[in-house]
Amino acid sequence: MAEPYTLLGCGWRRPDGSWQPLGPDAARVERDHEHRHRVRFGQPGAEAVELVFAAPPAAQFLGGGERFERLDMRGSVVRHYLENAGLGSGTYLPVPWIATTAGFAFWLDGPEAVAFHLAVPWDPHVLRVQVEASEILLHVDLGSLAEQYRALIGRIGPSAMPAPAFFGVWKAGDWRHEDAATVAADRQGFRDLGLPMAVKLIDAYWEDEVHSFEFDAVKYPDAWGMVRELHAEGTEVHLWLCPWVVVGTRSHAHAQAAGYCVVDARGEPIVRRPGSNPNVRAALIDFANPAARRWWSDALRRLLERGIAGFKADFGEQLPEHAVLHGGLSGPTAHNRYVRDYLEATMAAFDGRPAAVLSRSGQAQVRNQVWAGDQTSDFCSKSGLPAAIRAAQSASLSGFGFVGSDIGGYFGTPTPQVFARWTQFSCFQPLFMLHGLGCREPWAMDETSRQIFVRYARLHLELRPTFLDLAREAAAGGLPPVRMMPLAFPEVDWRGINDWDQQFMLGDALLVAPAAFYVSIRSIHLPPGRWYDTLARRWVDGGCAVVHEVDLGAIPVFLRAGSALRLHPRPAAPEVWVVHALDPEAGPGGAAAAGLACVQPGAPAERHWRLSDDGTPHHWLGPLAEIVPLSPSIPS
Repeated sequence: MAEPYTLLGCGWRRPDGSWQPLGPDAARVERDHEHRHRVRFGQPGAEAVELVFAAPPAAQFLGGGERFERLDMRGSVVRHYLENAGLGSGTYLPVPWIATTAGFAFWLDGPEAVAFHLAVPWDPHVLRVQVEASEILLHVDLGSLAEQYRALIGRIGPSAMPAPAFFGVWKAGDWRHEDAATVAADRQGFRDLGLPMAVKLIDAYWEDEVHSFEFDAVKYPDAWGMVRELHAEGTEVHLWLCPWVVVGTRSHAHAQAAGYCVVDARGEPIVRRPGSNPNVRAALIDFANPAARRWWSDALRRLLERGIAGFKADFGEQLPEHAVLHGGLSGPTAHNRYVRDYLEATMAAFDGRPAAVLSRSGQAQVRNQVWAGDQTSDFCSKSGLPAAIRAAQSASLSGFGFVGSDIGGYFGTPTPQVFARWTQFSCFQPLFMLHGLGCREPWAMDETSRQIFVRYARLHLELRPTFLDLAREAAAGGLPPVRMMPLAFPEVDWRGINDWDQQFMLGDALLVAPAAFYVSIRSIHLPPGRWYDTLARRWVDGGCAVVHEVDLGAIPVFLRAGSALRLHPRPAAPEVWVVHALDPEAGPGGAAAAGLACVQPGAPAERHWRLSDDGTPHHWLGPLAEIVPLSPSIPS
């Protein structure tokens, strides 16, 4: 069988910066498995080496970790280098893995800085894999895109299954103003909306100093009483973390005296201005130091013992390359490795229990939950909602199964249109979280924004059984909940389809196409098959584009014929119902039986609700009925 990839050569970088090319025979290809190969090359003393392959002319190049600017990265250089940039070509979640629609994927195991040159304009016929090291071991996995994904998961492990609260509604405050009063306002706000708040995330700076691991008694006079009250209401409390201690505090003095802070090659402490606060001077904690890790994990363990449920591990991408970590690691490799040590030290506090750790930065080998970082509150393609939609898909394909973003974006005040569209998108993401600078409180917004938020928050909660099903599948090594179109439908050539990166599948059943534009016209490409169009309220044939004028309160969603969704009929309902998309071209009754049916399993006689002729929603299904109108009937 002919291999889908072709090795053209290899090379190494000379001290003057030029590259010395070598032929393919200088590298070694090992084929010890039909679908798994390895390609090796080394040059003693080289600062960088490369492997060169032919670029399949019709292939898409996907993966690479969380990506904001594009999903198909053909024509670009993709770097495995951690950056504080949730927009454009930057990434908080670099993964040294490139998948292709040509039947093969590349994987490099390690934290070294890597550059994938993917048929770039000045070199359009080749793929170059360059690593900042004297040798390279490139793993090549063969098969379909789904098989390439499973091979990746086989190397890094599946995403860790979150606690059920992860799939509820999250609320974080503006860190500049967060205190006991804003927490109380959030509690009352959710009561007024009639919604449960699953997680209250208390953002920076909740401590009396970073990191004393004690609540600020001025901001939170009865912090632990507040935590107990939230817990009694069914709300988990998560706390913000950062990987530094601030100069001039007791915490910094202790960490510095104990040798827990990052130093340079001379052993001198490195002090920088981290984060978004130019007034803070801080030292990074050296999590490569076992003693520093124990100090950190022990402190977090005490918080967990007192009732804290989880942590938001922010930052992690700001280690300077002149830093020298415990054990001697430095340069780009230490820069990429740092966040892994930080997250592993945080997760160790859970002592083997499922770790409720949400981070924006990460490495492939750490299997926690992630959010997309700091986007702008607009429809800017490279930094706003369209970028967050791409980030969810690329992160999911690259092994991070449990993803989300800040509803409304982080920087700026979202307009009602931006807030509505972001809420609708987030409804169909595993993580549904209000967070950002400025107002993110629906009860303080206009009436339309409040109503749209409530509607889609309820729908998100109704879909929780479906999210849990998809989560268990992903945690067992299966496909992620959010699936980009080439993964779900590899038979379609997506290269020439406009805005294909702005639609995705949630599992096998739902095609979701957020309206991430200032205009309300939306074109959606439906793959082959039969689909129920929830906006038009009719069945349509796929293999073509569907165009909709999308009202502010709506989002294009299509149910795949023959699929089923499990849901709660009401947010707090214990029972689980099943919505079936009845194939109008199959089964007894043919077209007359076309529609959707809701089934309550276990009833004395199964109760069904079939698609109504007059569009009247059935109240049992709440917001789902608003996009999928059902009426009661008992089938014969």
